[in-house]
Amino acid sequence: MATRYAPLARCSEFPENDVIAALISRDECAALLQRIGANPSARSGARAVLALVGRLATPACTWLEGELAVELFEEEGGMKVRVMSELGAGLRERVLPTITIALSLDDLLVIFERRRYQTALLRLERVSARCALLLASPLDAAPMSTDFDISETSLSFGGGASYASDDVDSGWDDSSVA
Repeated sequence: MATRYAPLARCSEFPENDVIAALISRDECAALLQRIGANPSARSGARAVLALVGRLATPACTWLEGELAVELFEEEGGMKVRVMSELGAGLRERVLPTITIALSLDDLLVIFERRRYQTALLRLERVSARCALLLASPLDAAPMSTDFDISETSLSFGGGASYASDDVDSGWDDSSVA
């Protein structure tokens, strides 16, 4: 596949228009991923990959069917990055060309942790010493805030008024209709 993009020299040259095009077109995303893979700087390429897959995990990505799954596999020549779609029941389909980044898995995971603002919708699953998965987290899986006041009359509060379970359960099914 021919690409219309020149290789990136630095991650800071990652144009927002290219990212938006990648979110709405599989071909544009593949071209951008190949552009990232041609990057001579391994760290910059890793940051660009994380920025891209962080955006692919959002609902703004219209072409991806299923949940995003990114396999990171360290080999002798570098780390292979495979972007896949989770089809269900553990089945995954590769949806973009595989690229190789000249960086160790541990180094990429350090960058991943430092850039959580870009990858907030991804969770990390370490498969082995040489393999990790970045999986899309459901939007409703975010932890709920527990900063709220609980009423003193709440049955689960544990303080204030105490209620016996017989008092709570009684009367709800009494027929008071004449």
